[in-house]
Amino acid sequence: MITLKGIYKIYGDTDNEVIALDNVNLNIESGEYVSIMGASGSGKSSLMHIMGLLDKPTKGEYILDGVNTIDINEKELSSVRNKYIGFVFQAFNLLPRTTVMENVILPLIYRGENTEIAEKKAMEILKKLGIDKRAYFKINQISGGQQQRVAIARALTQDPTLILADEPTGNVDSKSTLEIIKILQDLNDEGHSIVIVTHEEDIGDRAKRKITLKDGLLIEDKIIKQSRV
Repeated sequence: MITLKGIYKIYGDTDNEVIALDNVNLNIESGEYVSIMGASGSGKSSLMHIMGLLDKPTKGEYILDGVNTIDINEKELSSVRNKYIGFVFQAFNLLPRTTVMENVILPLIYRGENTEIAEKKAMEILKKLGIDKRAYFKINQISGGQQQRVAIARALTQDPTLILADEPTGNVDSKSTLEIIKILQDLNDEGHSIVIVTHEEDIGDRAKRKITLKDGLLIEDKIIKQSRV
């Protein structure tokens, strides 16, 4: 599903350049659950942004489900992103003064869905994630763990084949962390491809494959025995 060939990401000019990604080559098949690990500054966030089509590499090729994303314009990138990718971020990126339901249906409304149909679909997803009873609570009335479930629900409204989770447990307690990891494992069991960026070893080891970056270099890529929640 994902092919990265000779990916470089360089910031700054010639005299002050910083190489965030240094000749990264990577293949991720459909249905995999992969963790990307590394210390701060290792390049994992830069790699996540490229994989999510939020940024372009300085050099190299990124092929997503047969589409060479290097050769397409911003409008086409947005279309591919909306078709394939669901995002889950550490900071949740929810609208605090609106309800859970309003946050979840937002991508569907942008796509032109009828509000009633969008709410029905959203409620099914919220129920699946065990947060349907909070559907009409404001975001600032629910816990951090519940907010992350809402963020996952919003990502699922577009039926993504690929879910990119950037430090999804970084702002929640240990109990909520296990709940969120279980949700990601269950989604992988259902056929979603999962890529999670984390600096926490115990979270990375919940995946089925672990990739480690250091100073922009891919230094390890190994299959691991998944530790299920």
